[in-house]
Amino acid sequence: MSARFLLSLLLCVAVSPAGAGEFVARPPRPIALVVQDRAGKDLDLKQLAGKITLVHFWASWCLSCREEFPALDALQRDMGGEGLKILAISLDRIGWPKIDRTIEKTGVRDLAVFHDRNRDAATALGVVGLPTTLLVDAQGREVARMEGPGAWGDAALRARIRAVAAN
Repeated sequence: MSARFLLSLLLCVAVSPAGAGEFVARPPRPIALVVQDRAGKDLDLKQLAGKITLVHFWASWCLSCREEFPALDALQRDMGGEGLKILAISLDRIGWPKIDRTIEKTGVRDLAVFHDRNRDAATALGVVGLPTTLLVDAQGREVARMEGPGAWGDAALRARIRAVAAN
């Protein structure tokens, strides 16, 4: 096992769902991201220009990741009409069979699910623990990051996402 994988596992286990994460503002910086859909087709973040995007890194072995999926799915349903797009990016090495089982077990219907099999995107973006969520503005710049699970149904958190969308 790689040291990065062990660190990710430890951070995932150490983050308690009861202590929901908060978005921490970052100086806006353009990000590049290419991940694959179920058919193996690449998705480049540039294809989502003009949308507020949550780039959510997760793995099936991360308990807090699985626990927050229903709330993320509800967030996509509730705010998708406002232009929000959530990309749920799995870091599972096993691939789509494991990803599909996790999605099915958690009842996710509305999230766009992608795979970062070799963890190239996660590594390039400095993801060190799971879950990690990047808030990307309509210009494709990361403006905030949350390490750990989020309280996705929280009105204040949703207001923060809306504030980014308004700028």
